[in-house]
Formats: sequence, C-alpha cells, structure tokens
Amino acid sequence: MPGETPDIFEEDQLLARAARMDFAFAERLHNKALATEEVAELSDLARAYTRLTRSLRQTLALLSKLRADRAMAEREAPRRSARDLHDQAIDERTALVQDAVERVISAAADGDETLHTDWCHRFDREVDDWTEKPDWIVDDVDAVIRRVCKALGLPDDYAQRWRDLPDPTFFPDPEPATPEDIAAANAAARAFTAGLQATAPDYTPARPAKPPWRPSG
Repeated sequence: MPGETPDIFEEDQLLARAARMDFAFAERLHNKALATEEVAELSDLARAYTRLTRSLRQTLALLSKLRADRAMAEREAPRRSARDLHDQAIDERTALVQDAVERVISAAADGDETLHTDWCHRFDREVDDWTEKPDWIVDDVDAVIRRVCKALGLPDDYAQRWRDLPDPTFFPDPEPATPEDIAAANAAARAFTAGLQATAPDYTPARPAKPPWRPSG
C-alpha cells in the first residue's frame, strides 16, 4: 500500500534551492583557490569562501529548524486540541454558572446594593478555585450552581429555581485585587474627573468691560 504523499512547503523548496546555489558557488571558489598561486587573489577567494560557507550553514540550519518546528507542532496538535476543548468547556460552564448565581444574588439581595456587591465579589474571588476542580464540568450544572450558592451563603430555594428568577438589574464594579490596583483605580477616576472638568463649558457670567475713561465726580 503506497504511503501518503508528503507535504511540500514552498519555504523548504526556496531554502533548499538557496543552499544548493551556495554550495555550487562555494565549490567553484574552492576549485579556483586551489588553482591560483597569487597570494592576493588566494586571500580574496578565501574570504569569499568563508563568508559563503557561513551563509550555507545558516541556510541549512534554518531549513532544519523549520522542519523540526513543523514536526513538533504536528506531534502536539492532538494535545493542544484536547486542551483547547477542555478550556472551552470550562469557560462555557463558568459563564452559565455566573449567570445563574447573579440571578440568585439579585433575588436574595432584594435591592441591597452593598450586599449584592459583597456576594458578587466573593464569587469572583473564589470562582477560579472552583473551575480547577474536575467536578466543575463533570457534574450536572444545577448541582454545581447549588453547591456554589451554598458556599456563598445564598438561599437554596432560589438556587433550585434560578431559571425562573429575573435577570439582575444591578452590576457592581469588579473588586480591585491589591492596594496597588485600588490606588490605580482611584487615580484613573481622579484623572477622568479632572478631564471632564477641564473640557466642561464655563457658564460663569462675564464681567462687564471697564470703560476706557475715568467717570467724572
């Protein structure tokens, strides 16, 4: 049974052709250097031969690297594909759980924005740890949602009927992770406010112009 036809890549052909030309030219210089007895000409030919053979070695090294990189990519493709599918499954499950938990938080907070914000920040802080566990994508999504809500202290009856709950109308800002992030957020807010103030129109009434003469007694 005949084997599969190997892929032919244009860059391989170009580099191989360049290597053959370099080799043919180097061989010609080598033969000419052996035939001459002039010291000056021999010195020039030797320098040209050295540069040309260096170029030949670099071309061959690049050709070898391209082939090795291509072979490695082919070997790792199945593993990369499986890892990408796994990461996609985690992202999809996380988005679904977050939507459900946000509905439960909104219903449980019942308009209390401070409580709502606290629950959302706790979810954001802990969700990365939950996604690293195998049961995050293996277990039934409703079981995962109830487990997350229980960990956050949310009512289980809301967690069980999360699909029937309305979408939240309040979305708190993300919690700054470090004091540096807090300082950066505050600085950005101050800069934004200063920019608004600088570009705001000035509605201060203009003072009447002074007359060019001094009024008499």
